[in-house]
Amino acid sequence: MSLRHLAFVVIISTPALAGEDAGIDPADLLRRIEALEAELAKRPTNPPPPPPPTQTVPDAQPLDVTEPPFSKFDWSWLNGSNYQPASLLKIGPVVPTFFVDADYAWQFSNPADHTIFPTTTAARHSEFSLNLAYLGFELLANGIDTPFGGPIGRFEVQMGSYIATIHGQDATLQRGSFLSNPTLSYVKQAGAGWHFHWLHGVNIELGIFPSYIALESFTPQENWNYTHPFVSDFTPYYFSGLRTQLFLLENQKLELWLVNGWQSFGRWHDALTGGYLYNVRHSNWFSFTHTLYAGQEQTRASDPNSQSFRVYTDNYAQVLLLNQLDRGFFQRLALCLVADAGYEFRGPTAGEIVDGRRTPPNGPMVGGSLTLRAEWTRWLMTTLRGDVFYDRSSAVVYPLPLGNLYTLPGNGSTVNPFEFLGGGFTATIDLRPSPWLVLRVEYAHRAANQPYFSGPAGITGPNGLPPVDDAARAAFSPDLRTTDDRVVANVTLRM
Repeated sequence: MSLRHLAFVVIISTPALAGEDAGIDPADLLRRIEALEAELAKRPTNPPPPPPPTQTVPDAQPLDVTEPPFSKFDWSWLNGSNYQPASLLKIGPVVPTFFVDADYAWQFSNPADHTIFPTTTAARHSEFSLNLAYLGFELLANGIDTPFGGPIGRFEVQMGSYIATIHGQDATLQRGSFLSNPTLSYVKQAGAGWHFHWLHGVNIELGIFPSYIALESFTPQENWNYTHPFVSDFTPYYFSGLRTQLFLLENQKLELWLVNGWQSFGRWHDALTGGYLYNVRHSNWFSFTHTLYAGQEQTRASDPNSQSFRVYTDNYAQVLLLNQLDRGFFQRLALCLVADAGYEFRGPTAGEIVDGRRTPPNGPMVGGSLTLRAEWTRWLMTTLRGDVFYDRSSAVVYPLPLGNLYTLPGNGSTVNPFEFLGGGFTATIDLRPSPWLVLRVEYAHRAANQPYFSGPAGITGPNGLPPVDDAARAAFSPDLRTTDDRVVANVTLRM
């Protein structure tokens, strides 16, 4: 029914509207209705719906933000990594670190000078000792971000006997001036660089860093055992130079480095050294790492023509054999297998008699270790480890501590007194009442084909003290044995 028909019906059916007293002219009403119908006819029958509200499409995030490296699975079980949850001390983009590691060690030979040799951790016999303490800060990747990435860096200062056993043995500091041990030995690590949003993240840093070689970490708390096997003690603990980390995929990392030398602040030669590290991880149960190092490492006094060369590869696989954290007992079982190999070329006169003394020969280095770790509960763990190392020329075997007045006697061979073969067995118990505190007790046995371990008279001098004159020095020889047994207990707090 149209508006005109509706109005006609209303007028006819309502006398008041049809009469003159109503004040309404029916003809005028119809004209108005016709005008209204004409206006409505001009309008579209089905008007278009209103446009949807404008939606802002977020910018695509880079892969290192949406899929950070090694973030899909729990890798806290790995040997040489920090198992702790996120730090409680985080302040914005900066994470402070507080670490204290104290120990008590007993070497069964009971050395008079209280010097446990060889070792890097727990270096003092029958003493309560501060092994390592450090305080530091780390600026996280993506902490201060720009479209081109952001700055990264870390700085940690340290103290304890760890400084003397590792940093204090750097003889490259004796070349020239303005490079001294007190200047750098208190720096655990210090680096500055930039994080790029390439691949799954790329970091380029310059500074002092913990070593990229060897399974075990510089920080003892991150390792399954407290003391280190030969295959770790004989490889670098730190490097000084340039590091580039390329996270190729979420589960793969490639590191390239250009450094001053094999665990050194300075350089024996004018040629830089370097290498690479490649790590790939599968699911949550397998990790494999391959590293390669190459460079000149002999002193300029022993190799003035720069003819020496060292190449070394370190390889290790870690496998999580059992992972059932919902069980009340025997929750995890994992193993690590390490296989290292290298070669030392000392020059054309290596192994010959020079100035009446036989020089070290050229030769290979081979080493390995096998470690088995059981996590019985979230607070009780045990670890068993066996290791072996062979070095034909003692190229990487630790000499007596820097500054000691004596030298190692060698294996007694007239053909090659430098040949070294050693190994050992270690058993460790961890008690972890909280993620931030760990208590350890460890027993270690070692043996070698030459006298290499501290005996009752020690390695320093008469009665455990440095000789006071030439006569006292000539009358003393370091007391070294072919076997070694020790027990270490320690407590570590890390926040």
